[in-house]
Amino acid sequence: MVQKDKATAVRYPGFAPVLLAWTLLAVLAFVRHRLLVEGEQTHLLRDFAGWVTCYCPWVLLTPFVFWLEGRFPINRSDWRRNLVWLALAGIPISYVSSQLSVLLSLLEQMVLREPLNFLNPWWVMPWSEYLFHFALYSFAVAGACIFRNLIETQESERKAAQLALEKSEIEASLRRSELEMLRMRLNPHFLFNSLQNISTLARQDPESASQMLARLGDVLRAALRKGAQAQTALSAEIAVTKAYVAVEQIRFAGRLSVLFEVDAETERAMVPSFLLQPLVENAITHGLRGVQQAGAIWIRALRQGDQLVLTVSDNGSGPPAERLAELEMGIGLGSTCERLERMYPGRHTISMQKLPEGGTEVRIVLPLEWDQSHGEKPTHELATAADRR
Repeated sequence: MVQKDKATAVRYPGFAPVLLAWTLLAVLAFVRHRLLVEGEQTHLLRDFAGWVTCYCPWVLLTPFVFWLEGRFPINRSDWRRNLVWLALAGIPISYVSSQLSVLLSLLEQMVLREPLNFLNPWWVMPWSEYLFHFALYSFAVAGACIFRNLIETQESERKAAQLALEKSEIEASLRRSELEMLRMRLNPHFLFNSLQNISTLARQDPESASQMLARLGDVLRAALRKGAQAQTALSAEIAVTKAYVAVEQIRFAGRLSVLFEVDAETERAMVPSFLLQPLVENAITHGLRGVQQAGAIWIRALRQGDQLVLTVSDNGSGPPAERLAELEMGIGLGSTCERLERMYPGRHTISMQKLPEGGTEVRIVLPLEWDQSHGEKPTHELATAADRR
């Protein structure tokens, strides 16, 4: 703590500001004096010089007062003890200031060619003179305290801003790391299933296998793209999901239909990258398991006030549990819940329910955040490839 105070005390405002402050104070005191003695015949220049000699010593003593107040700050928990030390230190400092004032007064008399006036020996000082200089010492201590507090406040604000910046950078880094971890967990999971299906189709329907391989390349280019962020525009996320759906529709050979109902104004909303693909995969893998009729999946996005509502529903047999917490989550759904909790703590909801007409609906509500590059047409690399169906 002492080291910190010393470091603060070193930040002296400089000679010029201190000289200006004491000169201004001397001028104000002189003006007040002239107003009080109005009508008396006094020499203006000599009178002003006499007042200046009372304040000039503090230009030299102020750096030491700043250091002293920094060593014994009076706005801390032990301010009473520090105030006593400052008061004791003010006794010799005020005496030195008064003696310097006397010397400057003699010098002023010599410059103005006036007879030297030795009122008292150096070891004798009137109480009024001493109390005057002690008051100036108290003023200097108060100024040092105010100046130090201003510096500490600015330093605290600077550190707070720096910590906030570092925190945001750490959070962004964590989000990017989470995205990379999600890729490492999802890409092999999806890739192995797709390659197995392509291997099966290669013997039965080579043309479909070729189309599926092309769509798989579209998805992998997006998944392995460098510089991907933790968040992306909903339009780009829809494009990735469409590319994935194209792969699955080839596998299901016309037994799977996917309908996208996305409000136009929500296309610029920011969502976590690879948010929808795991939900659609979960609906295909689990929701449509054991379904004899053609499978159908609806992906909807709409705005409700300052929130973005995303739903993925299917016409399958429904969830094996009534609540999301009771389900044994797979890689995709589990990672999605973890990421949403980290990116929107306390500001999002994710729920799953069984639909009355049959099937399952996963509903995600996120705070509405807009893409900063709105107004420009989304340039996601899959936008064209995903629509080739």
